[in-house]
Amino acid sequence: MVFDLVIQNGEVIDGTGKPRFQADLGLRNGKIEAIAAVGTLQGKETLDAKGRMVAPGFIDIHSHFDWILPLSHHDKILAPMVLQGITTMVTGNCGSSPAPVTPLAKPLMEAKLGSYGALSGEDYYRWESMGQYLDLLETNGMLLNAAFLVGHGTVRWAVMGGRAGAPDTNESATMRQFTRQAIREGAHGFSTGLGYAPGMFAANDEILNILRTVVDEGGIYTVHGRAYSCLTPFYDLNTGMPHNRISNLEQLELARQSGVRLQLSHLIFHGRETWKTYPDVIRDVERAASEGLDVAFDAFPYTYGNTSVNSNFPAWFLDGFSNNISNSASLQRLSDMLEGRHAKIGKRYSDIILMWAPGPEMAEMEGLDFTSIADHLKMTEFEAYMHVARESRGTARILQDTYSGDAHSEEPLRAILTHPLCHFMTDTLYMPRGKQNPATFGTYPRLLGHYSRDLGLFSLEEVIRRMTSFPAERMGWRDLGRIAQGLWADLVIFDSTTVADNTTLKNSEEPPTGIEAVVISGQLVARHGQIVSNRRWGRMLRRRTTK
Repeated sequence: MVFDLVIQNGEVIDGTGKPRFQADLGLRNGKIEAIAAVGTLQGKETLDAKGRMVAPGFIDIHSHFDWILPLSHHDKILAPMVLQGITTMVTGNCGSSPAPVTPLAKPLMEAKLGSYGALSGEDYYRWESMGQYLDLLETNGMLLNAAFLVGHGTVRWAVMGGRAGAPDTNESATMRQFTRQAIREGAHGFSTGLGYAPGMFAANDEILNILRTVVDEGGIYTVHGRAYSCLTPFYDLNTGMPHNRISNLEQLELARQSGVRLQLSHLIFHGRETWKTYPDVIRDVERAASEGLDVAFDAFPYTYGNTSVNSNFPAWFLDGFSNNISNSASLQRLSDMLEGRHAKIGKRYSDIILMWAPGPEMAEMEGLDFTSIADHLKMTEFEAYMHVARESRGTARILQDTYSGDAHSEEPLRAILTHPLCHFMTDTLYMPRGKQNPATFGTYPRLLGHYSRDLGLFSLEEVIRRMTSFPAERMGWRDLGRIAQGLWADLVIFDSTTVADNTTLKNSEEPPTGIEAVVISGQLVARHGQIVSNRRWGRMLRRRTTK
């Protein structure tokens, strides 16, 4: 038999955690059709992988590119993801998804798109339902494989608009119906962003009601919790327990009550005083798992991550943001709160970098931390932060440090990354201008190079398993995430001696080294740091249901 493509002479790491072995792979019709002794397969094309590792394509279990995929030029935007070895992404996280769209939701969603500057000028919202959205992407094609979640924030907007109160009986029923429909049309589950508006306005019983529908449909629940710091505006100051621990315990209890499969998104410990809480939080998760709860979590291998400028504001301030942002009494109340909170969690304005904000006057400040921005604007740090929030109408993007460590210490981060319940992810969003999140370019090379090869935190076989079959099993995919006969041919060829993340906070767009080729659906898509295919070979990974 002559195969479409034969990958020769490689050291195969099959994604299961088993030891590597030398073999040739024969690919045909997008699948792995043969795994054979070196030199025994013939192909129309061959790719010599001598001295290189051949692994399943990496799966990013938590990303935010669902807003990017409808764009006609999304290939260029997403190229850095493929060039670091990612072949599949799970998106629609943190309560935010592009569907469902209703007249109530549309203006709120369009305002949100302001923080994704690449979307301006596009003919957006050519869909209303999740099914229509997935159909559109499938018709247009995708650079890489993608799976989707339906976001609670989007569903809430679709039913309630921007109202901050609790849903009434009819609204609650409609929210459950929208969620059910989205899962039946192909979404893999339901996500919440309880630290963002409008998710922060939802009580736990609102979430529980929807989770029972998610369970009925067999979906997964991924949650951005209410608190990732030891002190937040979400809980009483005198509670006696760190707020991030309370937040996680709440989600574990919701999972117990509903029976849902729970994925704790980006398990981080924000602020130097929060780091000490990580052993207790991990023990809580371990205890729940030992009692039979289907729970896991994910993390990125950096001590900083991207988010919205509004993520540091409490619910009372965001409920009426356009008025509060210019109200002196509201600003004084917020200033007092943030000053006290930053001191108690061990966070400084110099730990926050402006990634992007609209308008040419903001461009010169992109890449600066807010202490430097304050000096530039001749304002206090709080005034500078509020100036950016006000001028951007809350759409500015920031990169925050002290997530489970900093440049001097990362004990909590290493404890999370090496935990057997931890999946890997990027949690990134590419910006059309300004400072980029290094995770967009180097997440998986950093795990392979720095944490596996250099620090020895896990074997190469184990880190590959966590990037491939482990997240595939979590999402219920049996036909990808491993190198085995009959499975999809999504593959990465890399040099284990040179693979590395080359980004820094100053040079955040440096491409990785050592990722030599990427194959998606049996087709060579990237080679030596360049996209080489003029076609889109990504597949739509819809959740299949019999309901």
